[in-house]
Amino acid sequence: MRETNICKSERQESAVAENTDVRPALGRRDRKRLETRNVLAAVALELFAERGFDAVTVNDIADRADVDPSTFYRHFTTKEAVIFADLGDRTGRIGDAIRAQPVGRPLLETLRAGGKDLAAMLLLDIGIERRRAELIESTPSVRAQGLVVREALIEEMTLAVADRMAVDPARDGRPYLLAASWILAANWYRRHVMQTGDAPGSADEAVDRVTDLVQNFIAVVA
Repeated sequence: MRETNICKSERQESAVAENTDVRPALGRRDRKRLETRNVLAAVALELFAERGFDAVTVNDIADRADVDPSTFYRHFTTKEAVIFADLGDRTGRIGDAIRAQPVGRPLLETLRAGGKDLAAMLLLDIGIERRRAELIESTPSVRAQGLVVREALIEEMTLAVADRMAVDPARDGRPYLLAASWILAANWYRRHVMQTGDAPGSADEAVDRVTDLVQNFIAVVA
């Protein structure tokens, strides 16, 4: 698993394949559901920023989004869950993207393609990422939910990596360790961007930085 010689040319050669969206097109009902979900998440983060997490109720979020509280609970189980809506939506997509990569592609390049969607989140709205980071730091229940979401991302990536390696992840720890390294590297990079303002200029740049972190880590411990 010593893949310490990934070069820029290999990344450029794989760009077309990485840009292929393996998800089926959403139907009208699913698009409407996703739109409502996104509105609820955005409104919730706005209210948490204005009033503080504990001062905001589900009814407050529903009122601001102009929906019934029951609509909120059709999308989210708790206030904590709404904060990580976009991350949760990406969980299955990571595994799908990894499994869709060509057979024989180096494993780290496969992870790069799988994680591109996740890394691209940093480009969408730095303000949202900053508010989420503040909530994680200030609210224990939000921090705990963040750990649940992170472990779900690691587990999904672990299963996909194990498929690519043709090993049993219950008996072979390498898929989990590699997946955890990639997700934790992505988390470190997110924090780095929040603290320094050094935002990536593109999704490719973001995923390059995360992949380089993992590659350098492997080189150190190999």
